[in-house]
Amino acid sequence: MNKTVSIHLQGIPFIFEEQAFDRLNSYLQQLKLVLQKEEGSDEILQDIELRMVELLQQQLTPFKQVVELSMIEQIIGKLGKPEDFTDESTGTNETSAVTDEPIEKRLFRDGDRAMIGGVCAGVAAYSNIDVVIIRAIYIFTFLTFGIGFLLYIVLWAIIPMAKTSSDKLRMKGQHVNIENMKSELGDAANRIKKGAKELKSNSGIQSSISGILRIISVVIGVWALLFGTGIFVFAIVFFFVNPDIIPAQLNGRFMSFQDFGGLLFESTSHESYFYLGIALISIALVAQSYLFGIRLITQFKATYLKVLTAIFGVTLVVGVILVSLGGVQIGRSMAIYGEVEKEIATIPGLELNIEKKSIESQLIDGFKIKSNGDEGVITIKNGRVYLQGIELVYSQSSDSLFHIKQINDSQGRTHESALKKARNIRCDYEFLDNRMLLETMYSFPASDKFRDQNVKFMIAVPTGGKIIFDKLQVYPSIMEESDSSTETFQHGYISSDGEYSKW
Repeated sequence: MNKTVSIHLQGIPFIFEEQAFDRLNSYLQQLKLVLQKEEGSDEILQDIELRMVELLQQQLTPFKQVVELSMIEQIIGKLGKPEDFTDESTGTNETSAVTDEPIEKRLFRDGDRAMIGGVCAGVAAYSNIDVVIIRAIYIFTFLTFGIGFLLYIVLWAIIPMAKTSSDKLRMKGQHVNIENMKSELGDAANRIKKGAKELKSNSGIQSSISGILRIISVVIGVWALLFGTGIFVFAIVFFFVNPDIIPAQLNGRFMSFQDFGGLLFESTSHESYFYLGIALISIALVAQSYLFGIRLITQFKATYLKVLTAIFGVTLVVGVILVSLGGVQIGRSMAIYGEVEKEIATIPGLELNIEKKSIESQLIDGFKIKSNGDEGVITIKNGRVYLQGIELVYSQSSDSLFHIKQINDSQGRTHESALKKARNIRCDYEFLDNRMLLETMYSFPASDKFRDQNVKFMIAVPTGGKIIFDKLQVYPSIMEESDSSTETFQHGYISSDGEYSKW
């Protein structure tokens, strides 16, 4: 039968065996003697008692409520014996505080390095990352996703402050023993002395400015890394996935970037130079962004980083030159303007009806077709490029007849090639008495590439003649008829959906 003693340790009641109590009391008295000359000895003793409370609570269970001597010896082994940390101890002796037990690490708010509530500083200490990086990430989430403020408030509310030395040691993942506690308190004292010295020398403001600039540099570095990642993803998608995302119909599907490029470059070699330039620019931008971001975040200034920056700078210049050469080739292929004209009809009378060609008479399974399948800006089908919209230009006829001419224009590397491309433009139309049935799309061979091909119809109107579109008089307008001083209307435009506009 063992005698027990009831005590309160840091306000927490415990039941000790007498031998365990005597050992604990002796240990604390020895600590008090050893640490009496140490700065902050009372705080060290208080931290040690708090740590003992935690270790005891871990070992006690509902079926085992009495603290035994073996428990106290085990706790002393974790914390370290007082004589191991006296001034007379040599640095070669191993202390009993050395243990193979895993380090107990907990998340606290760090008040010593706090700018607001110590959340970022605590997370940095727990994860062993520069606190500036954590603050930069927080600022980034605050500015981009808008959750930074709410997240900070929640963490501030649920994460406790590291008030004691033992809390600060566990926050950093260090063993809670006398040696580490003394070191932690020594660091705190040094911080206080340094802060007072900076305050006297007015260097505290400089330190704050330096800290703010450091945060800004890390934020810029994070943005640089994100920019580089975006360019990298775009390059992968552009060169390897090549998705059909351009809203232009190509044989029943959308166009890809490379499909579109094939309609711009006259030769595959020019196209290859252009894409090689895009690839080099992408590689250079990704590398430069990553190097710039890493240098800002880590403040790493190795010589080879400067060498890599110079190499990728040259890569960027070469890429820009190749892309520029591709652009120059496109410009040269569109340098000369060519126009062709032919008269397509002469119609007597004083009224010309212009109608959009319709396919409403066609039936499929009893359904009347209402659309022409010409939605979208560009349609490529069966080797021909279809563009939408027909321009009409009105002028005064020199006789009593309507004279209708088709004018096609294009661009090319030479005048001959421009004229050839202009002649290749096709626009379907049909004349029935005084009716002109006009298709609102025109086309040209895809091999002619995009060379600003256009088609328009010149209509010379006799004196007193009228142009009717969709049962409405469009030339001359009613206002122009009532006011002879008004300038004659000259231009009209029929869009793919049959809407008529004028200017």
